[in-house]
Amino acid sequence: MNLRRFLAEAGALVGLAVACALVSNAFAGKERQLALSGDYPNATKVSARAEARPLAPFDAEPNGAAPGTPEPTAKAPETEHPSTGATIASPPGPPASRQPVAQRNVPAPPPGGTPPQSPTATPADLLGRFPAHGQPFVEITGEAAAWLHARGVLFLDARRSKDFAQGHIPGARSFPIWESEVVKGRVEALVAEGRDSSLPVVLYCSGGDCEDSHLLAQTLFGAGFENLLVYRDGLPDWLKRGGPVRAGGAA
Repeated sequence: MNLRRFLAEAGALVGLAVACALVSNAFAGKERQLALSGDYPNATKVSARAEARPLAPFDAEPNGAAPGTPEPTAKAPETEHPSTGATIASPPGPPASRQPVAQRNVPAPPPGGTPPQSPTATPADLLGRFPAHGQPFVEITGEAAAWLHARGVLFLDARRSKDFAQGHIPGARSFPIWESEVVKGRVEALVAEGRDSSLPVVLYCSGGDCEDSHLLAQTLFGAGFENLLVYRDGLPDWLKRGGPVRAGGAA
């Protein structure tokens, strides 16, 4: 058999078949036409930007005041001096709006008078402000993230390991969502700790267009966690607020 002739005939048949397919596709109905490789009809169209996700509601204090905001004080009552008739102010009493310390969950200072580094929060306190929502995640502000961090809530860093080592929120654990084998083992270890899945867990990455924390939330939601909070603006916002950072390996 002549190999050259065989190859020529085979090439001709393939070319003819391709030509027939192109002609058939061109005359097919629009719903039956196949998109050709390199054909991107929407390449010049810009899709509408998705609306921003609503943030989880949060009041820094039960009365809605931000941390450190001075509480209003009651105006001192005025009385008239019995001899001169001049108006004088009576000694001020305790502010009318001020609650006893015990009702505000502020721990007493330890012996020696040094105030505690961070306030305490019971599971009921945390769930009162951030109840389990049963969704893959809800987003929170930097103010809410700072409140939760001060109360020892678990923070997970979804960025790559090298970025985590360069600087991360103190106490955060590294869960690099793009390092599949690493994050798989750490998710399994987190589940094995037997944590209450209804308690809040904060996830963050680099903010802005970074979706790493959202992807990590999807993974953890599938593992049974029910109260995942994504710090939407992430580490850049934390730094802008003056939050501390730590360098080093995975926690």
